[in-house]
Amino acid sequence: MMNIYENPLADGIIREGLIKLEGLSFNTKFWAKDASLWKQDKASQDFIVQFLGWQKVYDWTLERLDEVIGFAQDVQANFKHCVVMGMGGSSLAPEVFRTVFGKQEGWPELLVLDTTNPDWISAARAQIDPARTLFIFASKSGGTVEPSSQFAYFWDEVKKAGVEEPGKNFAAITDPGTGLEKLAQQHKFRHTFLNPADIGGRFSALSFFGIVPAAIMGIDVRRLLMVAKEQAVSFGPEASVKDNAALKLGAYMGACYVNHGRDKLTLLTAKNLASFGLWAEQLVAESTGKESKGIVPVAGEKLLAGFDYHEDRFFVRLAVADEEDKKLRTLLARLDEHEAPLFTIEVSSEYDLGALFLLWEIATAAAGAVLAINPFDQPNVQEAKTMTKDVLAKLAQGDIPAEIAAPILVSKEIADDVKMDTLAQDIYSLLESNDYVALLAYVHPSREVENALQTLREKIMRRTKRAVLFGYGPRYLHSTGQLHKGDGNNGVFILFSADPEKDIQIPGQQYTFGQLCNAQALGDFRALESKGRRVIKLHLTQPLAPCIRKISDLF
Repeated sequence: MMNIYENPLADGIIREGLIKLEGLSFNTKFWAKDASLWKQDKASQDFIVQFLGWQKVYDWTLERLDEVIGFAQDVQANFKHCVVMGMGGSSLAPEVFRTVFGKQEGWPELLVLDTTNPDWISAARAQIDPARTLFIFASKSGGTVEPSSQFAYFWDEVKKAGVEEPGKNFAAITDPGTGLEKLAQQHKFRHTFLNPADIGGRFSALSFFGIVPAAIMGIDVRRLLMVAKEQAVSFGPEASVKDNAALKLGAYMGACYVNHGRDKLTLLTAKNLASFGLWAEQLVAESTGKESKGIVPVAGEKLLAGFDYHEDRFFVRLAVADEEDKKLRTLLARLDEHEAPLFTIEVSSEYDLGALFLLWEIATAAAGAVLAINPFDQPNVQEAKTMTKDVLAKLAQGDIPAEIAAPILVSKEIADDVKMDTLAQDIYSLLESNDYVALLAYVHPSREVENALQTLREKIMRRTKRAVLFGYGPRYLHSTGQLHKGDGNNGVFILFSADPEKDIQIPGQQYTFGQLCNAQALGDFRALESKGRRVIKLHLTQPLAPCIRKISDLF
């Protein structure tokens, strides 16, 4: 079961938001799939109703669970590892299951690969025997460049391992009628799971996209879905609004933004729920960051003692029952002292994850209604993809853009005389009162690199007193990337591209993974620049950690 708590300031804000939601008749209209909750024009409403299939998807998945469990048992008998090749909504829910539950005895070990970085791909390759690995190509659209490139590489690796029928080492999860469904048929994949087309990627955790990988790693997915179904009663149309945890969270997010100018949703997660912050970050950022609005999720940031948090913050804590952390409790008490709103969601078991996914999905839809935006589209995501395609087209012709490996690139919004020795001061001078900083790194997160980047994040946070977002590219392009380009232009962006330790040729393409990854970094830089964003791109050389530490020393 989940328990909900809020401090006095949060309680007052929630009441304001609930009044707004009750005025909209949200709980009645939402379950009736009434798109007028979000938009009044017919075109938008027609679009929205095509993406509400997730509301009770647990029932749909439960009806097909024999197929899922039977396939998982087949994989258990034949494979040692399972690699999910996906992006965004196709990969983040499996990543949550992987990290929260861990490897289950007697079941394949799950790896989630949502990158084009060659060093990251090489690290995954080193962990597996391709002949004894099942690869899941997961893509709603079926044409996403990252898993498509990964597929080309691992198909080749499986063949090199001497597998006579390489298709038996692959499965697909996609929508009906996609190119991926056709590819799976042509290559004789072991299995293809067709998901409902009316479920957007970031709302797909309890559909095949999340449940198939969970079953393969040995999680009791029937229990997971039943917990979601049982607790969903408290979120449903008959539930009392004042006892509806999903509406309370949505009211809290919406009212913080609309009524109080608090747009930085700071997620404080128990250690074993840290990856849930990544999933929630994508859900909230991609759903609300548009039309010059945006709730800015801050995941993975440490709560600092003695830190003066700006009044643009509001906090949500994901806790585990009976968690004993005296230091954390002391820090949380300081939030009350500083009159910062805090909403706590406490779970008693990892199997509450099913209900937690649903709670956040409903809450985000409710917050979207308060903000009067369409939470189900992502109008700016395509921009970085288009810019990247332009770079790749040049690479295919043997024309490598000079900017790919340029030491420093700055957008038109920043003076072009930025130098490394003045970088910190230049960034500080760019910041306005409601801004955030985003560190966006197209690198492999080795332990040393991860530590260096987190140190940099904390130093910038202490120096600027602003929220500092952090994301690995190209993962964030399918997550916070929409917010970066669709919000009210209150971010300052620092992109890191890098030379790989060892590059990998993509079979069937005229470019490498390293070139693709750096093309994505450059493509996003150009997309941000085209939207008038304040963005700096730094190109790192190997070894990466010392480079990052030198930058960190500037702060």
